[in-house]
Order: sequence, then C-alpha cells, then structure tokens
Amino acid sequence: MDLLREIAPFLVGLLVPAVLLLARSVNWPGQVRFIVALVAALILGVITSALVGELAAGPPDSFVSVLIDTSLVYTGSQVAYRFVWKPVLEARLRPVTVPEAERK
Repeated sequence: MDLLREIAPFLVGLLVPAVLLLARSVNWPGQVRFIVALVAALILGVITSALVGELAAGPPDSFVSVLIDTSLVYTGSQVAYRFVWKPVLEARLRPVTVPEAERK
C-alpha cells in the first residue's frame, strides 16, 4: 500500500497534460504555461496528500508531503508531455505536404 501511496501522485501527473492541453490557449507565452502547469501540480499535490491522509501529520511533515507530492505530479506531467503528448500533437498538427504533381 505504501508503494501506491508514493506512486499515485506520479500517475496523476501523467494525466495532467491531457487536461491542460484542452484547457489552455495555444497562444499563451511560455511563462504563463509554466505557471499554469505548476499551479495545477500544486493543487493536485495538495489533493493527493489530503486523500492519502498525509496532511494530518502536522505542519512540518504535511508541508514536506505536499512538496513531495507536488514534485511528483509535476515530474509526471513533464515526462508524459515530452514522451507522449508532444509527439502525438506534432504528428497531428504537422501540415500535410502535397507533391507538386498532384496540385495541378
């Protein structure tokens, strides 16, 4: 059960890019996208810590738990984006080139 408690934030983070890609605008600058991803990871880190019961430990321990869970959510989201979502999006958004012979 402890393994699931430790890996759950990472698994939650794997789903974050899919949700954020649907919710965000394409024209957002890089800093805004970073802040949105970090805030989403922080919210999900707090929720994950609360669901597991790590917030009941008290202020110093609960802060460390939230920090660890937020880090795992953010890491999971970045790994999923770089290795899964970005290649899928690039393949879908790549313009289709038509040979010149077929254009005429």
